[in-house]
Amino acid sequence: MKPIAIDAHMVGERETGNETYTLSLIRALLALPPDERRGFDFVLYATEPARLRARLNPNHAVRIRRIWPAPSPLRIPFAMPAATLRDRASLLHVNYVAPPAGACPHVVTVHDISYDIYPRFFSPRDRWMLKTLVPFTMRRAAAIITVSQHAKQEIIARYGLPADKISVTYEAAGEQFQPVADPAARLAVRQRLGLPAHVPYFLALGNLQPRKNIGRLVEAFALARQAPELASTRLVIAGKALWRESEIYAAVQQAGLMDVVHFPGYVDDADLPALYSDALAFVYPSLYEGFGLPPLEAMACGAPVICSNAASLPEVVGDAALTITPTDAGALADALRQVVAAPALRAQLSQRGQARAAQFTWRRCAQETLEIYRRAKKG
Repeated sequence: MKPIAIDAHMVGERETGNETYTLSLIRALLALPPDERRGFDFVLYATEPARLRARLNPNHAVRIRRIWPAPSPLRIPFAMPAATLRDRASLLHVNYVAPPAGACPHVVTVHDISYDIYPRFFSPRDRWMLKTLVPFTMRRAAAIITVSQHAKQEIIARYGLPADKISVTYEAAGEQFQPVADPAARLAVRQRLGLPAHVPYFLALGNLQPRKNIGRLVEAFALARQAPELASTRLVIAGKALWRESEIYAAVQQAGLMDVVHFPGYVDDADLPALYSDALAFVYPSLYEGFGLPPLEAMACGAPVICSNAASLPEVVGDAALTITPTDAGALADALRQVVAAPALRAQLSQRGQARAAQFTWRRCAQETLEIYRRAKKG
């Protein structure tokens, strides 16, 4: 049986959304019962096979091949085509960029085209590479997967690609994202991340980059803390520092909030449920998302969610979050005050959020992805 090859090189690279999608999809595909997976075999390509193997269920037998050289200028055009030829793969599934030529057709997942919609949020090098390579990959692909209807419509409008070539498979919060009620477990995570014990905090999570709009959140937090009931609150901004992250640190300094804003850095998956569960609210003021997985994870953990009304986010959160215009610091400050001043609202958002998160599953994503593979192989 000719296998489906899946590029999993980013697993373990702390690539946040792309890594979560790839790892969660692989796990869900391998967990499907044999009758659903009939006719499918998989081979996974990783730059560090042991690291990928450690993240998978040991009961799931799957081939993992080392892909080398690791740097993308060599891995994508040379190593991957050679690997698919060696493995006699029937299909190659990648994120964003596929080899320019190869021994088998490819399926590409394009989470969003933010590089084209908001080019100012990317370094000149990344912007040039993405604007050149991603459209080229999509035009050559046997099938395109994206993660929201909003992202699909943008791809169609921007590149004129046929709608029937693009499928939407929604992401989901993993099974580990559940409310953590144990105070000791929450406290242990606070201590591990260097956060003060027993102090109420708002949580923001995501790579520190301009698109996440964290500077505006800092401004709103400074406004909200003027209310007496918020004077003791803190802001936790978790995530890996990326391009232009210094602007966020500068905003904190300028607002005089150095003692009440905490940057624990990248947070491991194992610590996220407790971090979400312990928050007064999870705040996601992003200017643009193809899907927006962190709000769904926070909802699954019972955290009230405040997020922007931009791009795909209303499609994801439905009526289970407080949504605000991301450029309006005053509206965001009001939302922060509301969730503190109104315990009934906080409880309602928590309840609605858990119900909303339960509507999205990785199992369904895997089932729909298998169907896309079937169609792509036939085509």
